[in-house]
Amino acid sequence: MSSDSLVANKKLVADYIDAFYNKKDFDNAKLMLAEDFANHHHGVGVGRERTVETFKEMAATPFPDFSLTVLRAVAEDDLVWTHGVIRVAPGVPPVIVVDIWRVRDGLLVEHWDVGQAVPEGATLDELVQGVR
Repeated sequence: MSSDSLVANKKLVADYIDAFYNKKDFDNAKLMLAEDFANHHHGVGVGRERTVETFKEMAATPFPDFSLTVLRAVAEDDLVWTHGVIRVAPGVPPVIVVDIWRVRDGLLVEHWDVGQAVPEGATLDELVQGVR
C-alpha cells in the first residue's frame, strides 16, 4: 500500500472520529461508513444506521459532552489504529481506548475497540505517555 493511501486512511479515521464522536454530525459521519459497516463493539452490530442509533442511545443522548481525543494513529495495510482518551462527562474519570479501523475503497468497513479506565491514583499523562 502506498504512503499516500496510508495517509488518506488516517485522515478518513480522524475525520470520522471528529464528525461522529465530537461534533455528533451523524449525517456526515454516515457518508464515511460502508453500508455493511461492522462494529464489533459489544451490542452494536452491523450497518451504518445501527452504529449511529446505538451510539445515540448509549452515549450521545445521555452524555452530550462525550468526546474522543486521538493521541496517536498508526496505519498499516488497510488498518488504522488510534490511541485516545474518551471523556464521557465532566467529573467522570476518562477512559483510555485503542480503536482499530479497517478501510476499503475509501470507506470504513470494520471497527474494534478496547478500553481501560484510568486507575485510581494514576494520572492521565502516565497512561498516555507511558514509562520512558
